[in-house]
Amino acid sequence: MTDLNHFGPIEYIVVEFPDGALTPEGFEQLLVLVDSGTIRILDLEFVVKLPSGHAVIVDAGGLSTENFDATVFGGASSHLLDVDDLALIAEDIGEGSLAAVLVYEELTLLPAIEAWTTRGATIITEGHLDLDGLATILTNTADTAQEIQE
Repeated sequence: MTDLNHFGPIEYIVVEFPDGALTPEGFEQLLVLVDSGTIRILDLEFVVKLPSGHAVIVDAGGLSTENFDATVFGGASSHLLDVDDLALIAEDIGEGSLAAVLVYEELTLLPAIEAWTTRGATIITEGHLDLDGLATILTNTADTAQEIQE
């Protein structure tokens, strides 16, 4: 087990299933990532949007289908979502939709982080760029490079 004084980057992702049915392939790949030591699941919660517009957490066990046993993820819920999180999710998903909310630790960088910090380095900040933000940065960089060349 990893030293609890060191953590890899913590990320989250919310995946919407518009028809309310989970598809097994992504969850099978999630298990592969956990088993290979690539990520550690810190929280996995399933949320549905009610006709009232509110989002509520549902038990993984009730989501199993003929092709997918969702109970495998029943112990992965750490109950990190609060009322504000549910309100934000409700804004983003359609009525009757199901969302999987995954909070995970990225373990691939952990050996480098541990090596740095055990030698006295300090991680002063970490962050996340979404694809739109990255595209904007790259566009601005390209525009600046073009201006410099002219």
